[in-house]
Amino acid sequence: MTPETAGGARGVASPQGGTEDFPVTFADPADAEQTWERDDMHMPFALTPLGADFIIHAIGAGFNPHYEAFGAPQRLHAAVWHGWAYFSFRPNVPKDQKDAFDARWLETMRGRIPVTGAYWKDEVVPELTRIFESIASVPIEDLPGDAAATAWAGAWTGTARAWVLHFNSIMGPYQVLEDLSDAYAAAMGPGRDAEALELIRGGRHELEEVDEGIEALTEIASEAGLSDLLGAAVASGEPTSPLDLGELRVGPAANRFVDELGRFLAQHGHLGQNHDDLFQASWAEAPRLLLGRILAHLQHPPQRSRERGAALARRADELADAARGALADRPDELARFEATLRHAREIGYLTEGHNYWIDRMSQARLRALATRAGRRLVRDGVLAVPDDVFFLNRDEVSEALSDGADRTALTEQRRAEHTRNERLTPPYYVGKIPDKPPAGDRFDGPRQPAAEGDLLRGTGASAGIVRGPARVVLSQDDFGRIMSGDVIVCPSSNPSWVPVFTIAGGLVTNTGGVLSHAAVVAREFGLPAVVGATEATTRIADGRLVEIDGTAGTVRLL
Repeated sequence: MTPETAGGARGVASPQGGTEDFPVTFADPADAEQTWERDDMHMPFALTPLGADFIIHAIGAGFNPHYEAFGAPQRLHAAVWHGWAYFSFRPNVPKDQKDAFDARWLETMRGRIPVTGAYWKDEVVPELTRIFESIASVPIEDLPGDAAATAWAGAWTGTARAWVLHFNSIMGPYQVLEDLSDAYAAAMGPGRDAEALELIRGGRHELEEVDEGIEALTEIASEAGLSDLLGAAVASGEPTSPLDLGELRVGPAANRFVDELGRFLAQHGHLGQNHDDLFQASWAEAPRLLLGRILAHLQHPPQRSRERGAALARRADELADAARGALADRPDELARFEATLRHAREIGYLTEGHNYWIDRMSQARLRALATRAGRRLVRDGVLAVPDDVFFLNRDEVSEALSDGADRTALTEQRRAEHTRNERLTPPYYVGKIPDKPPAGDRFDGPRQPAAEGDLLRGTGASAGIVRGPARVVLSQDDFGRIMSGDVIVCPSSNPSWVPVFTIAGGLVTNTGGVLSHAAVVAREFGLPAVVGATEATTRIADGRLVEIDGTAGTVRLL
């Protein structure tokens, strides 16, 4: 199957799925008989053509080699129609063999638990480092046309390999947290998934390093009295527009801040994108995104990172002791609980650590290369502005690098098409529509209507009851509107949201379950959260006073 990468592509019109305003075509007529589900968690908005290819040829391409490597017949197919991303999962197992296969696959997942720690540190991180350094070092501005096209293709091959490592790496971490939730429920009773996952809080990993780094930069800025300087820098352009940090070098104190900021960006600057969209810039490309968060921390200092971590660790130990007490007269179950907890505390952090290393870094590195290619193509008269490169697809960029022909009319047409796509209301399913919504798992959560008058229901993901004004956040530009105590309302989140999670009062997302990216990060920073509150971003008005209960999973409009 060759998935479509844009609306209007050749194919067979689907009699199912789609709408008059969202016609769907398939490259293979048999695909019309499959269920295609829109990914509104990772890609909640319309994508540019190059962003669509990132979903298909990088993220989507990583699934099936992973399944093949571990002997699973299942396959996942990715497609993008009118800029909106869809996936089709196909078990490829006869119904009478499904239970046996599921049992084998569960054991395969559990078999990855004890080996993941060493695999990640000794194999995955070194290979990722080589891949991303190779992409960053491509001199695409200076290579001859055909050599530049070859290097461009090689960067996509490396990115796809990173996503194979992604799916290999998350098998053990997600499974051990599933097992921990089950073991905790056996001890303390059902309906305590979010509480069970508090057992691994309080560690020190990449996300905590990001938080501590921002804390250190805030302290330098405070000591040097740089609030006005940073405010002027943030106000001098759009949040995602480039900024020459040299403009901040106005004296010794400011110079020290810029030096430390440079070191921080060299390590963590690949963060900053709020979704899996290649069009979105990282902190390294758009430092105003980060400077705005530092300025907010100057104005409303959050709890210190180490203090918060210590409190979360104490709570985790209290919960673990309670479970041990409940299992005291069940030695076999107690032993299983202890072993599961030990493994969960060793590798459970990788449910977001992998996002830091692979999701965010692959997006940032490939985007940076694309932007440099765009500048070259502007120089050579192929494009009008560098961002036009995102309105070509992957192979069209290769061709443009090779032949140097003018693509300005094409990219102008694609920009207009993208604007139309952004205004569409895409169906959740295309192809074969399921008779009823799937029950949902701990990652995706249930998919069902969530509103009852002024009460929205979702999944309680991180404990706490808070009131505050809702701040609806749909893009990177909205980060600057989040003030201390606000309840963030967004489609989903990822590690790039750490700087706003530490000042916000709470979190509500449209999508996800207790193991979703939003839920994991919220718990790690002690932020009360309700996830999977369907259509929260459209049902809750910006500025509306809300009360959320991160245990019950409710959002009340006040």
